Amino acid sequence: MPGFPDKFRDLTAFSDQGLEYSTPSNMAVKMMDALLNQSVYHYSDEQLGGWEGTTEKMFEADPDFAMGKILTLGLECFRVNPMKTIEPRKKLFELSNKAKCLTELEKMHLKAAKQMATEDNYGAMETFESILINHPLDVYALHMAYLLALTTGQTARLRDTPASVVREYKPGMPFYGHVHGKLCFGQSEMGEYEASEISGRLALDHFPLDNWAHHALAHNFEESGRAVQGALFMTNTEPEWTRGTSFSHHLWWHKSLFYVQLGDFETALTLYDDIIGPMTLKAGGNFPLSDGSSLLMRLQLEGVDIGDRAREQALKWDRHCEDFVSLFYDGQVCFTNLMAGDSMANAKLMEDMRDYIRGDRKGYNKEVTEKVGLPLLEGITEFFAGDYARAVQILSPVMPEVQRMIHGSTAQKDIFQQILLHSCIRSGTPEDRAVAREILDQKLVARKLKNPTPLSQRLLENILAIHETK
Repeated sequence: MPGFPDKFRDLTAFSDQGLEYSTPSNMAVKMMDALLNQSVYHYSDEQLGGWEGTTEKMFEADPDFAMGKILTLGLECFRVNPMKTIEPRKKLFELSNKAKCLTELEKMHLKAAKQMATEDNYGAMETFESILINHPLDVYALHMAYLLALTTGQTARLRDTPASVVREYKPGMPFYGHVHGKLCFGQSEMGEYEASEISGRLALDHFPLDNWAHHALAHNFEESGRAVQGALFMTNTEPEWTRGTSFSHHLWWHKSLFYVQLGDFETALTLYDDIIGPMTLKAGGNFPLSDGSSLLMRLQLEGVDIGDRAREQALKWDRHCEDFVSLFYDGQVCFTNLMAGDSMANAKLMEDMRDYIRGDRKGYNKEVTEKVGLPLLEGITEFFAGDYARAVQILSPVMPEVQRMIHGSTAQKDIFQQILLHSCIRSGTPEDRAVAREILDQKLVARKLKNPTPLSQRLLENILAIHETK
């Protein structure tokens, strides 16, 4: 099996792809390319000292490397509370004073980085997309335009952005397979499962360690209701996708979702105890914690006794509860606190969200939170309080906007819709059962399926069982 890349592009190789940088140092751009590989393929190059060691080597080669600074400082500010990134933001804006020394490509990247630093994620996405028009082989622009589309709920762009450049990549070129892996995910999110699987298989044929491509195919199997195939795929390819150490927690999460779909809750809980819980708690970031918390929430909705596992997650979430960088994460904090039985922490979260809404921060997430943030948290709170009818009353009107606007994939965002569905079922009124049926019918249409997924089928059976007892 091939390893991760160990040969990186120099100035000439970048220039041949239309990418010009202001540094004279071949070593600096090679180290930047090493950073790009680690970011795109979600691994740590231990020979170079991981991300930190590679960054040090890049700036040892050229302390003034503008594109290196733009890349690293921009990523430090991405989806991070501005109060936690005061110094990186200051350094980014200081680079504007050196604009006359930058190439046109670097100036565009600086613009996008500054937009991320000011939480203008939608604007940054559009800037990265504009870079791709003249520089279709700029994999960093592609990577960030793609992640920002995911951040801003722009589902169609997850397909259309890689589709706009995929023909520029030829076999043997760096990231050839990965662009197809990105396309695979976007096609799956748009319900194009056959085309998606072709793209994903091509990506893995080119580079079996591309865990984004594994991830994209996992989404394909999940959304198309092929849980048995998905579980087998994840098991058979485990030696490959576990090597991408900074992303493997999410792939373990996907594997657990197949067992939840199939009703094998014991295996899913065992995966949490043995792997997902320890990994996500150790990592401690928003993204990994969302995997651990949402799995516990799914299991609890299915009637599984999760014990006090949520308390550990809630303790880790505590250091993020005032960030307000993604409503998706804030919703996770809410139900994790309530699973842990900490109503006081949840009340503080809601009050802090009100302060955030009243405050002077701007950006896409602020707009989303203003529209649907408090109703989402209030509805979740009513669910845990046992007032299911009230939870339906609050959540049902905002759920379409929650699903459309917030950060995350269909599979990730579905946890909030599942809370609404279980509220409808537990309420038990004919009106609320009708809401649940309508949601499940809409899922079939949105996912372009003829038959419900195993999870949806189980929910339908619960609705019918309630109807028969009334």
